[in-house]
Amino acid sequence: MSSVKNFDAPGTQSAESASALRRLNTQRVLDAAWDREAVTASELISLTGLTRATVLNQAKELVESGWLTEAKDTRAAGAYSKGRPALRYELNRTHRFIAGIDAGQHRISLTLSDLRGTEQTRTAAILDPLASGRHRVEITEKLLAGVLAEFKVHKLAAVVIGVPAPVDSNGASPDDDNGFWASMNPEWKAALGKYTHLLRIENDANLAAIAELADGTDGSFASLMVGERIGAGVVVDNHLLRGAKGLAGEMRFLAHVAGVGDAHGLGYLAREQAKAALSKGASSSLALLDSDTLRAEDVFHAAAQDDQLAQEILESLGARLARISAVISGFAGLERVVLSGAMAEILQPVVAIAQRELAQEPALTCVQLTTSTLGAEVAMRGAIDLGVQLVRTAAPF
Repeated sequence: MSSVKNFDAPGTQSAESASALRRLNTQRVLDAAWDREAVTASELISLTGLTRATVLNQAKELVESGWLTEAKDTRAAGAYSKGRPALRYELNRTHRFIAGIDAGQHRISLTLSDLRGTEQTRTAAILDPLASGRHRVEITEKLLAGVLAEFKVHKLAAVVIGVPAPVDSNGASPDDDNGFWASMNPEWKAALGKYTHLLRIENDANLAAIAELADGTDGSFASLMVGERIGAGVVVDNHLLRGAKGLAGEMRFLAHVAGVGDAHGLGYLAREQAKAALSKGASSSLALLDSDTLRAEDVFHAAAQDDQLAQEILESLGARLARISAVISGFAGLERVVLSGAMAEILQPVVAIAQRELAQEPALTCVQLTTSTLGAEVAMRGAIDLGVQLVRTAAPF
């Protein structure tokens, strides 16, 4: 009996090791230059710990491949006066572009950014909330193709898509009874993969949490999306939790929480509670508005004008928010709950009510309720932040 052994050709392993080391060195130089306006070779040496020869060689390659540009030398920049002027390098921010897509139930928004996350353009399309997954993909692809044509770009560095559904590490959503998650997270990769080097699908509340992390919120917290539905991006010790099948932060369990009963968002409930009360003849200034176009914002405005019905609705929302915050923060040991999304900027009256309710339970007073300062575009901010992280980790390519 004989056996066959496979051996690498002489020098193959060492050549592969040298190539891997060279790539690692290139990434270190690029990463050191990423956040700085301009750096000299000497500064890159200090930042990376590499030799001068290595830094100069890798910087030259990065200039040739378009990731870095040679800035004005230190003499031309007014920072050097004697001897040989030092070379200065800076990130070529528009060498590649990143697209963030917020694929919500009612609207698909797209923002194009440079390599540092600075917005270049944005576009959007309104959708029928019952549109099929295929139609959602077609509309998104049309938006993406239009932006690529405008900027004369054939392929993006990264595309990050936020969807209102749980998403696992492979970008897939689990099955649900009514097919909602499947329609919100259709075959994005098959349709959009050709437009980008890197494609990531992520839950929109998780993207909000990523944006909050990038904005300086730390520790253990939940970024709670509270508009049409309740969903949470949960961060523990500065790490985003995903869970099996991406179900961490999924709020369908609220159907079993007394005083809550479902996962409807505060915006949805403010609007629908007002409509229901008005249909039964309740007295309110809201009755002067067209019920078909009544908004949650109208209810909050009426409450500020001492409308009794609107104030009662806000009281119910505050009690509901207190229970939700107590459950999710108590189970995961969270320090705070950050209310995110388009509703966040008007929710302070509801937050005050919820804090009052929580204060009645001494064990829960440590839970901080705050509203996000990132506005309605928080999920988009997270998509762009994540896109920059992905490209920075993988570049150069």
